[in-house]
Amino acid sequence: MSLCNLRLLYFCSAMLKAYLKYRKSRVNAHGIHSPFVFALYNAVIKLAPQRNTQKVERYRKKLYQNDAFLRFEDFGAGSRKGGGDVRKISTIAKNAGIKRKYGRLLAQLTDHYGIEKVLELGTSLGLGSHYLLSGNDKLELISLEGCNKVAYFAEKKLQESYPDRAEVIVGEFSASLSNSRFSEAKFDLIYIDGNHQMKPTLDYFEFALNHIHDESFIIFDDVHWSKEMEQAWGKICKDERIHVSMDLFQFGIVCVRKGQRKQHFVLKY
Repeated sequence: MSLCNLRLLYFCSAMLKAYLKYRKSRVNAHGIHSPFVFALYNAVIKLAPQRNTQKVERYRKKLYQNDAFLRFEDFGAGSRKGGGDVRKISTIAKNAGIKRKYGRLLAQLTDHYGIEKVLELGTSLGLGSHYLLSGNDKLELISLEGCNKVAYFAEKKLQESYPDRAEVIVGEFSASLSNSRFSEAKFDLIYIDGNHQMKPTLDYFEFALNHIHDESFIIFDDVHWSKEMEQAWGKICKDERIHVSMDLFQFGIVCVRKGQRKQHFVLKY
């Protein structure tokens, strides 16, 4: 068995173990003892799977059928399935695109809470961006992407579907975030889906804490993707500046909400 296959087997085994632990711990609305989280569960998590996202699904279908190639630069932890420097758009979409159920969760969240200012770290082909924008007609998105060719493709498609509501900034995340335009910026939601390593994730968390308000959401993708990500997620949940943390297996969601007692929830989704 090749080294690549061994790594993939180890990854699948670790993910299964993490998922079984999640299943054992998760609760539904009846196990939630927080008015805020109870309301969020019923209005967002419970309703998200039925949300109509046909416009985004049409875009997903086109990506899955697109056999054109893009030169790909990965500044993060990489892909478990590899793919090299030149990859098919269809392959990128299938391997790195957000799952439908979690995309619908983003749309339902932005709709229910009237979220208007969003920062996304990790555009890729823009599937997550499309879900976010589909949830609220007033939402404006700034998305960061490290790979130039991928960013150009994603922004073109975003402008076609949501004219003048999305901007894609190209470059390594830490360099982009140090731009003076972000010095006083505040966001209703910061969605972090890139560079799945512990130190960068914790750095993005620190940035996010300085650019949100009390009712904002910070969402981390793939919190159980690796041991490093689980360690980062554990540190974030224990941080005293965070009062509400929610584990939905793929997504980790945290809020400041200073007036609330510090609580952590593992929620069924």
